[in-house]
Amino acid sequence: MQGIHPLVRDLYKRAVIVGKDYPHPEGLEYVRRKWKEALRDPENCQLIEGTSPDIAGENERILRKAVGRGRYVIREMEGTIQLKKYRTMRRRYGEGALINNNCILSSTNVLLFFSKVIREMEGTIQLKKYRTMRRRYGEGVDVAGETSRIVKSVNDMLKE
Repeated sequence: MQGIHPLVRDLYKRAVIVGKDYPHPEGLEYVRRKWKEALRDPENCQLIEGTSPDIAGENERILRKAVGRGRYVIREMEGTIQLKKYRTMRRRYGEGALINNNCILSSTNVLLFFSKVIREMEGTIQLKKYRTMRRRYGEGVDVAGETSRIVKSVNDMLKE
């Protein structure tokens, strides 16, 4: 029994990796099923029968051309996934948060959005510092006022 060509195996692996995020109700199973059907279909890559070196070279050229078409399909899948993610973000945060007036960014909304994200990240970092100091020095120990400052800032953030 003849094994699968390494280029074809690599192409299938790439398709499966990209297919994890493919926007279809069946998701990865749909991508696997469709790619297996396409790879097993002899119409997609019609190789020439024979063993001569000329035929082997021609078969290699045909195979590489088919793999190139497969890579194109993978790039199209990536584009579909990115479009789906973009539409989801736009639906989740509203059109004005990302795009305003013919694809011109609304700096106010973008700054508000990113300042909120940065505040959440800072709070996570400060909470981690607080927990580390509490673990090292005990709950009642105050190292140069740092612990109380961090606790106060985390509590302020939790109030917002």
